[in-house]
Amino acid sequence: MLTEDEIQRLKQAIIATVASPVIGSIEDYAWEAIFHYVKGIPLLDPALGRSKYLYDAVDLDTKTGWSLKSLQLSSLQVGMTFAFVIQRADVIKKAAQLGFPDLTEKSLPEQLGAAIIQHWNEKIATSQLAQGVINSYESILLKTLRGNEYIYCEY
Repeated sequence: MLTEDEIQRLKQAIIATVASPVIGSIEDYAWEAIFHYVKGIPLLDPALGRSKYLYDAVDLDTKTGWSLKSLQLSSLQVGMTFAFVIQRADVIKKAAQLGFPDLTEKSLPEQLGAAIIQHWNEKIATSQLAQGVINSYESILLKTLRGNEYIYCEY
């Protein structure tokens, strides 16, 4: 979770970003840049290329990694649910590699689910090892369509 100082930096960064006529919305790289500023961790230059690893932000000192997402909703209300895409994974194409050589689109839901879980276990383990992460988080910035309300969620 964010500390009080990080909450203040997040508020300031959102205000500064929304005030910029160049940035249309806080998402993707803009959200990554804000998050790195909030946490006080170095941001890699996107011109040097982007990795396919799970974590968009990594604090090497605490070995903490965050997968960052932003989601725009019509309204933000207590108790509401939301869904978002973490990664598109074609488990059918990777069936043999995942240990499910007979997997097809018509396989039982239990088999498809097991392949998805295997894919994610491998993705997390590979990214943790490559990025030096022990503590793993999903961080989501929820925002209204008008961009005047924001909620930060971390799991």
